[in-house]
This record gives sequence, structure tokens and C-alpha cells, in this order.
Amino acid sequence: MEIVNRRLLLLVLVLVSSIAIVSQAQSSSSSSVAKAFINGRWFTGKDFESGTFYTVNGFLTARKPIGLVQTIDLNSGFVVPAFADAHIHSPSSRHDFIDANRAFLNAGVFYVLNAGGNAESANSIRDELGTPAAVDVIFAHALFTCPGGHPKPYLEYLVDRGDLPYNKDKLEGRFFNSVDSKADLDRIWQKYLATKPDFVKLVLVFSEFYRTGKGKSLGLRPDVAKEIVHRAQQAGLRSGAHIESAVDFHNAIAAGVDAVMHLPCFPDPIDRQAAYADKADWEQRYTIPDADIELAKERGVTVVTTAAACSAENFEKPTTLAEMTDNERRFRKITIQNLRHLKDAGVALAIGSDTTPGAGVLTEINFLHETGVFSNLELLKVWSETTPKVIFPQRKVGALKEGYEANFLVLEGNPIEDFSTVQKIRMRVKQGEPLN
Repeated sequence: MEIVNRRLLLLVLVLVSSIAIVSQAQSSSSSSVAKAFINGRWFTGKDFESGTFYTVNGFLTARKPIGLVQTIDLNSGFVVPAFADAHIHSPSSRHDFIDANRAFLNAGVFYVLNAGGNAESANSIRDELGTPAAVDVIFAHALFTCPGGHPKPYLEYLVDRGDLPYNKDKLEGRFFNSVDSKADLDRIWQKYLATKPDFVKLVLVFSEFYRTGKGKSLGLRPDVAKEIVHRAQQAGLRSGAHIESAVDFHNAIAAGVDAVMHLPCFPDPIDRQAAYADKADWEQRYTIPDADIELAKERGVTVVTTAAACSAENFEKPTTLAEMTDNERRFRKITIQNLRHLKDAGVALAIGSDTTPGAGVLTEINFLHETGVFSNLELLKVWSETTPKVIFPQRKVGALKEGYEANFLVLEGNPIEDFSTVQKIRMRVKQGEPLN
């Protein structure tokens, strides 16, 4: 009798387990049903072609899958790869995650490079990122700068304004690392790596002053920058540099960075321009020499634009062309010249805003379009193809091809003919799942 009871109990357990497994499998299957996106006009990298793509487990395929397939009619919408922002500082914590995520997705931005912030708060939201309903983000964490250099003065200003909930003596090591020698790096490097950065961000600000002595640099010494890049490479990490002058651009390339995170063009307050009071000196200060452009091309360095922010006196609120001051127009002219020379030389360009999530990258893309440097097709390719690949070089993103991630946007019109349609998004699809 005891043996029979044991067998009955075992049978019940097996049945319960089987029901649970089947239920779990059905639940999993229902959330990843293959889909057929029909009647779409798909971006090929050159133009648009009508056709059907299927999504299976979050990836694109032109082959119809076996079994249940959900059909979604795109009604002749124009399909492009999802956009990206390769220089921003959000989302950075649970405090700004919801708003930043919503703003990015609304703008069609699925990929983000957070180029510096507090590792503790950034790491706390990693588990919420990279889902069908959340942007994909990589983090640089605390920046490397010189003692007293950028961004310390700016962050202290934010503390005084009440926008940053930290005491000033708590900023070091959280938002930036101040180093001026190899010994300084030895002291903090392992602690920095322990924060699990995805990317290393350096700060170069008027690094020519180390040589000329005409003013005070607010960034790293070139030799220290080179050592940081070397250590990043040893740790398997890519690196990028904040720059503000043409000499900074040169020193960033010479240090071996993977990306230059700004164009060398900031309409700085007059006290920081005192050493370059003459207009000719200003133009020389911010104009990238052809030799350095060729070196960037040769070394495969990507230049992240941030042109709208870099051409504005009020960095937090870039202006439109119609609103620009005479000073800003002068810097805009230099910016356009640098962009044109970089593009013509074949240097890889990526879109970055360095301002407000979503809205900032739209300001940036509109600014770039307004310069006349790029055709609509060129600008679309930079934003939807190059920029995602710069952020996630190991992933199959930035194209609508077999085996690529099913992350795309459906636009109301053809952006090659009317670029404003990049802001007229009819549908967003992430990991094969429509978001709206």
C-alpha cells in the first residue's frame, strides 16, 4: 500500500511539473511569436525597396518561418534602422530613467552612449535596459581629467543650483577622476575598472596651453591621456575624448582614442579666449588641419558631431540658425568647414547631442541638415547605420538585413526626398516587438 501511495504521489508531481513546463513554454512562445511585416518599403542603404521581412526571436529574416506567424501591415511605410545618440549623459539613474527612455524611444533612438556619469547610479538601472521597451546603453562612468579640470567646475555649478544632489567633496571619484601623472593613474585605475565601465572617456581642453603656457588647460596632459588609452586597450575597452580645440583633436588622435567626442568648436566666455583674441588666431585654434584629418581616417577614428551644442554660447540650449549671435555664426562657419573636410576625407562620423534626451538629438540632426554639408541620404546613413555600429560594434545593428536585430522605425514618408519625415514615425519596432 505504501509503494502504491508513493507511486501515486510521484505521478501527481510529474503531472504538475509537466503542466507548469507546458504553461511556461506557451507563455514564452506567445511573447515571441514570429511576425511578418508586409507592405513595407525597406531601406537598402541606397534607396527603398518594397517587400516583406519576418522577425523571429528578435532578428530579421527574409525567409518565412514555419508555424504561427502574426501579420503586421506597414501600409507602404518607409522602414529605416533605428537611430542612435553617441554622446549623451542620460539615462544615468533610476531618477531619470523613465523620462529619458520615453524621450529616446519617441525620437526613434534605440542606442545610446552615456559618455560619463556616476557608476553607482548608472549600474543600478542596467537590468532595466536593452529590453523591447527600453533603450540599449553603454556607460563610460567617471571621466578622466586634470586636477580642477572639466567637468568639475560645471558639476559644482550644478550642485550650487540644486540640480545635482551631492556635496562638492563627493564628486571626485564618482563623476570624474583627477589625474596628472602615471602615479595618479596607478592609485585609482583598478578602482575605476571595478565600476565596470563599457567605455573610457578622457577630457582634453586647450591642451596646447601645456606647451605654450599662454593659459591654463582644463584637461589632461597629452602624455597622461596616451597612458589612459593604453590602459583602456589592455582592459579591452574602447575610449573617446572630449575636445575643445584643434590641438586637442590632434592630441586625442595621437593618444589612440577610438572616438573624438566633439568637434573643436566652442564659443567660450571671453576669459577663456583671451589668448586667442585675434580672429585669425581663433580660426586657427578651431580649424582641424588636413594632416590630422588624414591621420584620423588612417587610424579609423570616429568623430561624434555634437555640432549644435558646440556652436552655441548657451551649451544647455543650442540655438537655431535664425537665433544665432554673430559670435555663434562665426563658430558655425568653422564647424561647417570642419564637417565638410572630415566628410570629404572619408572620416567616420556619428551623431551625438550631449544635451537633452531625445530632443537634443533632433536639434543636432536638424542643425546638421541645415548646414548643407550632407545630402539627405548621407545624413540618414550616418544616423541610422554608422552611429548604432559605433556604439555597439560587435552587434548586428544599423542595417535591415538577414540575421540583423529587428530594431527599426516605420516613417510616414521617404526621408531621402523629405528629410523631415525622420520625425514622422508611424511605428517603432524593437527586438521584433511593435512599441506602438
